[in-house]
Amino acid sequence: IYFSMFEEINKKNMIDFKRYLINNFSPKTAANRCIAMNKFCDFSGKPEYKVKSIKIHKSTTVENVITKEQCQRMLDGLRADGNDKGYWMIMFLSRTGARVSELVQMDKKCLIKGVFELWTKGKIRKILIPDRLIQESREYFSTVEGDLLFPSKYGGKMTTRGVAECINRWAKKYGIPKEVAHPHSFRHLFAIEFLKNNNNIALLADLLGHESVDTT
Repeated sequence: IYFSMFEEINKKNMIDFKRYLINNFSPKTAANRCIAMNKFCDFSGKPEYKVKSIKIHKSTTVENVITKEQCQRMLDGLRADGNDKGYWMIMFLSRTGARVSELVQMDKKCLIKGVFELWTKGKIRKILIPDRLIQESREYFSTVEGDLLFPSKYGGKMTTRGVAECINRWAKKYGIPKEVAHPHSFRHLFAIEFLKNNNNIALLADLLGHESVDTT
């Protein structure tokens, strides 16, 4: 693009090119093309013509997150249809902040200890299970065979893809946008609801198992 606009590399042309990128492309695309031209300046032995990189504004919000109302609509639909397993899967995702890969590993011991522990990334990850959730779900899990909370129809672990497909199917049935119909959406919902009642970002990072508060 640069050489279709300018015949040579100089400071003025580079500044004009940067302005063109900002006005005509997305921030990410503009930033990448600006970096490419700066590298070309280095390659051409003309580093003095480089321009300052384009900063990409980091969003402070998370897109495609299911709302509390949409989550409740799904729960109400599952309960009305007698889908107890689906109901409690969504409850555990939205009330614990667990990743779907963690949900499929949860066993009945966590209902006794109030915490699910697993070894991940060289350390123990602890997922707290609220007392109220344990009490409310006790009757259902007493009917589930085996040690896993949410076994597959064959008795083993469900796959994360299987859970995602279930959620997508339920969302379609209950009129919930497909954009928010993914397992991680409930983890974000948990975080949002937590911060509405407790502005302790460090505690939330710990509950979510984030290594850095910046991620949270």
